[in-house]
Amino acid sequence: MTAAFIITRFAHFAAAMSLFGASLFLAILSPPALRAALARSIGPILAAVSAIAAATAILWLLLVGGEMAGGWRDAFDPAVLSATLYETQFGSLWQGRLVLALALLIVAPWRGPPRSALIAILAGVNLASLGLVGHAAMRMGADGVFERANQALHLAAAGFWLGALAPLLVCLRLLGDPALKDEAAAALRRFSGLGHVAVAAVLATGVVNIFMILGRWPRDFSSPYQACLAMKMATVVVMVLIALYNRYWLVPRRKADAGASAALVRNTALEIGLGAVVLALVSAFATFEPV
Repeated sequence: MTAAFIITRFAHFAAAMSLFGASLFLAILSPPALRAALARSIGPILAAVSAIAAATAILWLLLVGGEMAGGWRDAFDPAVLSATLYETQFGSLWQGRLVLALALLIVAPWRGPPRSALIAILAGVNLASLGLVGHAAMRMGADGVFERANQALHLAAAGFWLGALAPLLVCLRLLGDPALKDEAAAALRRFSGLGHVAVAAVLATGVVNIFMILGRWPRDFSSPYQACLAMKMATVVVMVLIALYNRYWLVPRRKADAGASAALVRNTALEIGLGAVVLALVSAFATFEPV
């Protein structure tokens, strides 16, 4: 069941982060005309991603039940499902997350103007609640509360950074549209400012997570957990370097150099790909003992 857990976690994290980051980009970074243009292309994607988030939340619950009970057959046993949902701490949390998933399924296809803000709020709570499960949920007492809060902040910051890259990519392409170039440029400036905060939060909370869970920097690469963690850290560093290069080298040159705008598009697409690698590594090492 390990492979199924990894795939499910990857799809669920990717969907949850995409919902949060993209809807937040639309709600607070995009001027009105740009928001309408982006919503036409991104709106259907948000609806599809909300369905993926709901489906993988259900599958995650089934896998947890099957793992506790002994195998695949037990995962689909109604008695096991009921016990998992109503008699475990995980199930108590997951009840709330399933309600959020249903709410997102209802709201995501909605075409009213407040849609992106409402999706951002629901998706933010949904994403942050993932900080209450996994390795970060193993510690009890005040330290456990701090660790869960730190993990929730880590997820929210990462979700904004990674999830906003897709609408940012569309926005970069709209810089060549005479009707929308000014609003697209304004959104780019706003993202650059908040992006600094998000990246700093990801790095700071990530370091705290490492020392609270592992207690040291990952150096023993014979440990699957430490090997995946080290690869994740290296990939994040590369993403940060690309983001800094984009912000301080390419963005100031984009008006005078058409090649800079094309490079921004390529680098943003590369960041999306690297973000997927990070999520795959996180999904993998979440199944290993943190040793």
